[in-house]
Amino acid sequence: MHKKLLHLLIGIVIIVFSLYYATKDIEFDKLVTALKSVHYVYIFPAIFLVIISYLLRAMRWRYLIRSIKEVKTVNLLSPLMIGFMANMLPARAGEVVRPYLLSKKENISFSASFASIVIERLFDLALVLFLLCWVLLFMGDAFGTGDTHNKMIYFGSASLILFVLILLFSAFLQFKNDWAMKVVDFFVKPFPQKWKEKIIGLVHSFTDGLSIIRDKRGFMATGFLSILIWASFIITYYPLYLAFGIEADLPIVSSLVILCLTVAIFITAAPTPGFLGSYHLACVAALHGIFGIPQEVAFSYGIVSWFVSMGTTVVMGAIFAIKENISFGEFSAGKEQAD
Repeated sequence: MHKKLLHLLIGIVIIVFSLYYATKDIEFDKLVTALKSVHYVYIFPAIFLVIISYLLRAMRWRYLIRSIKEVKTVNLLSPLMIGFMANMLPARAGEVVRPYLLSKKENISFSASFASIVIERLFDLALVLFLLCWVLLFMGDAFGTGDTHNKMIYFGSASLILFVLILLFSAFLQFKNDWAMKVVDFFVKPFPQKWKEKIIGLVHSFTDGLSIIRDKRGFMATGFLSILIWASFIITYYPLYLAFGIEADLPIVSSLVILCLTVAIFITAAPTPGFLGSYHLACVAALHGIFGIPQEVAFSYGIVSWFVSMGTTVVMGAIFAIKENISFGEFSAGKEQAD
């Protein structure tokens, strides 16, 4: 209970500070005017693109777990959407709720199911790092040479190192399992025997979930679908540009910059329930801080785009939760399983 309360308090603090810095120089009447001037008809194609991205995610997840068990894409939509909806809870609960629901529904071990989420995140991290490096190396003028540019370089470098370490260890588990297990044995030596056996058992189950590395066709399909998923994210920003009438004021690279700031920097560095606050601050940092869009317009853009993304997620997740008769108790059960 204390741990849950701590996560909630940390999330609230980050939300308050993020929203404060995103709005501290905004006049309320200007914000209201900006929201009233939005052409809301353009949010419908944006919502459509969000739905497409989740369908692509379900297709990708099918390839990630097919070495464990063949599951139809349609059967993955329920745990996928409910899991992403659970990210509205503290500590990104959806990251453990999703594999828990899949393991329960398809009779797959939780460790193997969770491993598929880790590999999914590795693919996502690889794409985000590629986009971040592309923007910094070839479109660096978009960030100028100031503090934002330097922070993105530091964050990208740290993320790249972490990504390489995780990827190497995952490869060792598959291709040099004996070496990898010796490393695991070395690090678990200080733990009691009960914990050592549990950790080693989890690592073995986790290895089963990494089998996608050996599946060349599945690996290629996963990579291709990952590209489509992130392309849909980038394209989603354009209908919202039209909604705010700012498309003529922004270069094409702006959507990449917003994506890198929201996903690669703010959401990762300051995770909050439903990305509230950190997402809005990222939009202000990108649109106002870099491209000079008025701050009230940038913040209102963050409000609308957040509702488009998270609103669609919550509605779809709620529909599947009602259909599958999933309660909030299942979310707690998923977190306990992970613990």
